[in-house]
Amino acid sequence: MSARLRQWNGAWALVLPAAVVMAVGGFAPLMTAINYSFQQSFSGDRYFWTGLDWYSAILHDGAFWQTMGRTALFSILTLVLQFGLGLFIARKLFHKQGRPELFIAILGLPLLAPWIVVGFLWRHMMDAEVGLLGGLLSVFQVTVDLNSVLWAWVTILAMDLWHWTSLVVVLCYAGYLSIPPAYFHAAKIDGASGWAVFRHIELPKLRNVLLVAGLLRLADSLMIYIEPFMITRGGPHVATTFISQELIKTATQEFNLGEAGAISVVYLLLIVPIAWLLFKAMRAGHGG
Repeated sequence: MSARLRQWNGAWALVLPAAVVMAVGGFAPLMTAINYSFQQSFSGDRYFWTGLDWYSAILHDGAFWQTMGRTALFSILTLVLQFGLGLFIARKLFHKQGRPELFIAILGLPLLAPWIVVGFLWRHMMDAEVGLLGGLLSVFQVTVDLNSVLWAWVTILAMDLWHWTSLVVVLCYAGYLSIPPAYFHAAKIDGASGWAVFRHIELPKLRNVLLVAGLLRLADSLMIYIEPFMITRGGPHVATTFISQELIKTATQEFNLGEAGAISVVYLLLIVPIAWLLFKAMRAGHGG
């Protein structure tokens, strides 16, 4: 019993540094945001208690919910497109390509690009005069106008699809490699169709991989800031202004730390249940 206890304490000692880093890097900023959310700031160093006033103002602000709606729409569209395309590519690489290492390496190149470079690249690439895609589309009498809501959204979605689909491909391909070959051999002997194999073998076995990828991509899509800012500056008007841009503008440009803190807390309270559901789904997949 004492040996087990010593082993358990030793395990906690190894985890302690990571716990300290997480506490300092996550808990402290969270408490700071909560503290600001109950106060009004003046001149950067004068604070006055306002209670729940900021929360009441935000929850009754139609502009806030419109921004949240745009953010949710962007996340849903990117996840649907990236997971559909990423799963399709990973499946083709697994079943059709004998040595997919080169394809995986090429597909992974966009992941190495800094976010600010990605936004700058796509803004200029869609330019009809100097951009590759913009010039190609102009040949077919199609003019890219980033002052148009439709083109602004198409450009941002295409940019995010190019940037992050390869992450889904890599994760899904790794999941495919973990499926025992015996399942595919048995399906082939039984004469199962490709759709039946995908539906009854591949998807169940990839369930946890897809949930992890979904959690990663959901978190990133909800926090997106630099790329759309570089492409459209949040325009036209506020058509591509997402909650992260609104939050940073409120905190750094308007220097309204109270409202920014309240927005952060409300945003967190809306996201945590989604993350918790994904976590519960992963635990259920492990029988936990």
